[in-house]
Amino acid sequence: MKRSVPAALLGMLAVAVGGCSSAAPQGGSIPSHQPSVVKGPSGTVDIVVAEPASRADRAVRYFRLEDDQGKTLLEREFRTAPAELSAPLAVGRYRTVTWTRDCAGACRGVTDATLGRATGICGTRITISNAAATRVSVSAPSGVDCSMRAG
Repeated sequence: MKRSVPAALLGMLAVAVGGCSSAAPQGGSIPSHQPSVVKGPSGTVDIVVAEPASRADRAVRYFRLEDDQGKTLLEREFRTAPAELSAPLAVGRYRTVTWTRDCAGACRGVTDATLGRATGICGTRITISNAAATRVSVSAPSGVDCSMRAG
């Protein structure tokens, strides 16, 4: 499935996570995540969102992981709630960002082109240590912007 990220969203993401620059993936698609290509020292990131189950009826949630240079390594969408992601990563510093896009009717069948603009954007920087799990907690109560923390 092809995903595109509007330039305005990228600007909001950069501001939301401390003014760091972020570029759109080249070629209009997000690179596939292949855990088998993680070589050398690695750890795991576990992202969990505390959100109402009803979010899946009105919005699609997205997660994005970027390397220290702002290059997108992984982006996933979640049409069910709560959203959770666990991924192996090489030891290093990363940025994780989440947002939602509203949908009309059942979100499971809606196309990306009919989703609303990005809202509820939050992010944080994380450090992946060798053989360790880094937990990222997202608080996304209904009708309120989200907050994200690592630890």
